[in-house]
Amino acid sequence: MLARIAGRLIMAPLGFVAGLAVGFLTLALISSNHFGDVLLFPDEVALFGADLTLGFWTAAFVLGPFVGAPAVVAVLIGELFAIRSFAYYALAGAATAVLPWAALPSGVDGPLFSLADIAACGAAAGLAHWLVAGRCAGVITDEPPAPPSAA
Repeated sequence: MLARIAGRLIMAPLGFVAGLAVGFLTLALISSNHFGDVLLFPDEVALFGADLTLGFWTAAFVLGPFVGAPAVVAVLIGELFAIRSFAYYALAGAATAVLPWAALPSGVDGPLFSLADIAACGAAAGLAHWLVAGRCAGVITDEPPAPPSAA
């Protein structure tokens, strides 16, 4: 039992990292289709009143915690209730991506994405998490029933 808990404590963060990478990759693919030559992230952006030079690593460290808080809640629910459905993780990923996007102020410079674009990125990230860690979520494993006794 302790080995299973330790394994879950390793796999869940790995699933989050895989989901974050797949979400950013999906966002890059969507932006290349929609915006053509426009950069995914402009050279300078003002986010919450602070000027940032925004690249992949800055975006990962700035946006990761915004996405991380709802993702931790979704992963904990999945682990506690041993939810192993890919649909749960896709929907939770979409909701996890849409919540911080909806909280952004409307004056953010740079390419703005539609709700469907952000939800698609979140769903792809949720499916990546499911592939890494969600398929075997939960501490309690399904055990086969004991054979009936002959007595």
